[in-house]
Order: sequence, then structure tokens, then C-alpha cells
Amino acid sequence: MSPRGIGEGTIVVVGAALLELRFAVDRLPASGGDVLAHGFEVRVGGSAVNVARTLLALGCAPLLVLHRGEGPFDRLVGRELGQLGLPVRGRRSRRPSGVTVTLVEPSGERSLVSALGAEVSVGARDLPPDVGRAKAVYVSGYELLASPDLEAAISALPPGVLVLLDPGPRGAEPGKLQDAWRRADVVRLNLGEAERRSGENGPLAAAEALGRERGVVVSTAEGAFLAERGPAVRVGGGERVSRDTTGAGDAHAAGLLAGLTRGLDLLAATRLANSVARRQVLGEELLGALREV
Repeated sequence: MSPRGIGEGTIVVVGAALLELRFAVDRLPASGGDVLAHGFEVRVGGSAVNVARTLLALGCAPLLVLHRGEGPFDRLVGRELGQLGLPVRGRRSRRPSGVTVTLVEPSGERSLVSALGAEVSVGARDLPPDVGRAKAVYVSGYELLASPDLEAAISALPPGVLVLLDPGPRGAEPGKLQDAWRRADVVRLNLGEAERRSGENGPLAAAEALGRERGVVVSTAEGAFLAERGPAVRVGGGERVSRDTTGAGDAHAAGLLAGLTRGLDLLAATRLANSVARRQVLGEELLGALREV
């Protein structure tokens, strides 16, 4: 893997690369049951790859920090990374690459079954030595919780590095990742995660409770809700998109990073993130989102 360091404007993306098997089904199977899929797709995903892929499409300069594994799944991961031309830093693991099976219902609702692999072993020593020169760092709660030292390294980043934390359901549990939450400049969550962490009901109340010390963006199917040391506000919204929304959250995070590293305030960056996520779901060209800001 390339040991490339930090260039001007680099956004370091710490997370996972894994194989995604996606099935479109009319309904979920009952226990012991069987359903036929009417659509099937194999793709390389994971938080880091999804975020970096979108950043690249938005004209940003991502540097991936992740672990790759062994075996046939990793060959697909390696081919995808090579085709994208994404610079990657991180060790190889003897574990196989992880796999996620996603069942997508007609409403767009997703159900996931995941087998963890090499991606959970990324740690502080995988970060570039000059990570303190990065424009921004994106980090996923899955990797922070799995590593014994990654949270401390992220928490020690200098104030000039913008840190976006995407805690995920496990990192949103009350009491988890306290140091990472304190260091984060912006935390991006879905509604369930925000309510769980804050103990509040509804996106406005949850965003406001969590945003007293940092910027917080709560994404929902009806728009985003943000708070930054003040009252929470709703940003955008509209009709729910009844499509497969796999990767929309990662696209939203990438849109936030693209906006904030271009000097937009959190409100404008959230508008951009909403547009990027919607375009991702609809299969539209992502650069058009920048013209809408």
C-alpha cells in the first residue's frame, strides 16, 4: 500500500473497505423461510471507501487509511481501489476482508448482516506521521471502538485539523468514545443514533442537546437538523425517496467534509451534504451539488 503523506488540502478518511452483497427483495424472509431476490449487486463499499469515493467525485483530495485482508474478497477491493486511483495507507491483515449482506425492501428500507474482517484492526500506527497537517479527518466509530489506540491519536490532533466523527450505532451509545466526541468539530448521526446518545425524542431536541459543545448534524429521510452551540434548525427536506439508500449516509458525510473544507459554514455545508446524498441515491451527477450551494 502506498505510504503517501499529506498534501495541501488532503482529507484523511479512516474507516473500512469491504465487500457488499446487495439483494433487492419484496419482503424479508421469516425465520427459516426463503425469498427470491429480483435484483443482485456485488460492490466494494465500507465507510472509508464510500466517503473517499464521493469526495473524489466532488473534486477533493482524500487519503484512505484502512486495512486490507487476504483472499478473493480482497482482490475485488484492490481492483476497485486501483480503478478509482485512491491513495491508501495501512497495513495488510491475515484476516479476510469483511462482508456485508444488505436486503433492500421496496420502500428503500435496508436490513444488514455483517461479518467483520480485516477492516476492524486499523490503529494509530496506520495514520500518516504528518496527519496533523491534514485539512480534515473523517473517522468511523466502528474502527475507533475496535482499536486500542486510534481514539487517543484522533483526540490528540491539533486544533487546526477539522475532525468529523461518524460514530455509528455503537459509538452513539451513551458513554462510548467520550474523548473522540470531545475532540470532534462536527458529529454526524442518524436520528436513532442521536436520540440514543442524547436521551431526547425527535431530531430538533436531540441535535440541540448534542450540539451544545460542537457542531452536530442529524440526518433523516426528511432532511437534516443541525445545532452548533445554539438552537437547532432544520435544513432542507422534502419527499422521502423510496429507493435503496445504502451509502447515502456516507455520501452525506462526504458532502459535509467537501463544504467545510471549502470554507462553508455548517449550515451551507449541510445544504451541500443534503444535495450530495440525494443525488447519490438518485444516481445523478454529484458535482452538480456544488453549483446548488
